[in-house]
Amino acid sequence: MKSSHILLLLSLASTGAAAFELGAPKHNNTDNLVWTGHLSPDTDSVTSALVAAHIYGGTAVVPEGINPESQFVLDYCQVAAPKLLSDFGKKAVGLVDFNQKTQLHPTIDESSIVAIVDHHAIGGAPVNMSQVAPIDIRAWGSAATILADRAESLDIDLPAHLACTTLAGILSDTVVFQSSTTTEYDRYYAKELAKEAGIADLNAFGQKMLEAKSDLSHVSAAEILTMDYKNFSYGGKKVGIGVAETLTAQQLLDRRNEFVAAMISYKEAQKLDHLFFAVIDTKNKRANLLWIDDIDAAIAAKAFTGQPKQGWLVLDGVTSRKRQIGPAIQGAIEGKK
Repeated sequence: MKSSHILLLLSLASTGAAAFELGAPKHNNTDNLVWTGHLSPDTDSVTSALVAAHIYGGTAVVPEGINPESQFVLDYCQVAAPKLLSDFGKKAVGLVDFNQKTQLHPTIDESSIVAIVDHHAIGGAPVNMSQVAPIDIRAWGSAATILADRAESLDIDLPAHLACTTLAGILSDTVVFQSSTTTEYDRYYAKELAKEAGIADLNAFGQKMLEAKSDLSHVSAAEILTMDYKNFSYGGKKVGIGVAETLTAQQLLDRRNEFVAAMISYKEAQKLDHLFFAVIDTKNKRANLLWIDDIDAAIAAKAFTGQPKQGWLVLDGVTSRKRQIGPAIQGAIEGKK
């Protein structure tokens, strides 16, 4: 082989080694590396950051405070909460559980992103990276499932406390396997992680999580609105969709006037084109949708068929923002319905 060819191969090998690799953690530079999920972090986001840091090095962080369900999981699994990071400057950043810039902490420079592990569609406003970075997006029920698969394929054992939190991420995003997004991969890894965590009855653990998520009696309507909330860009419009998953839906449905007031303030403050909020009744597998003005009422009329009840639009069989609510609203805004 000519020396020029050898030099070229060495150059390419050197360049490849400098890039972050999801399949070869030992090659990665983890200086100043943090793993974070989206704004308004949910349990899958929090737990995925934890397991990603274990697999690839770096530190798990959250961009905002965690919700009651996530706190229950951390306490149950005896894991310290990820550090709340308000400034991502000068950090190398791995993203878990999202790929949209509308859900990115404002201090994250997209040029600092080294990898993305996610289970959501690439929508209207994905992060825009000038650098090449590995992206692992799979149509599975949770980002935690994907990372459990990564750990297994890399022959990396998860200690019991991280097996516990990773299991929780799967159970949370699949609503204990009730969500339409659930796959056989989620079921498989949940069972394996339960064994590693020493949890004999994973469904009972999931039920405790749902109960922790459902206790929102002490939380204001404004906080509940943004506790599990995401911004989207549909047809050039800024769209906010908040959800609250609960076993005790009626407690929230009775607070409709509080949610309307909170939504009016939030929509104006955030300069949103559209804003929707859904109480997901996990017991009866239905969504109760709310909006606040005629503009959003017209979008909802295009997106959904359902029965109004006590000022909410009742959508039987609808439990997923990712698979059902978001796509329907997107289709209505973009004229596809």
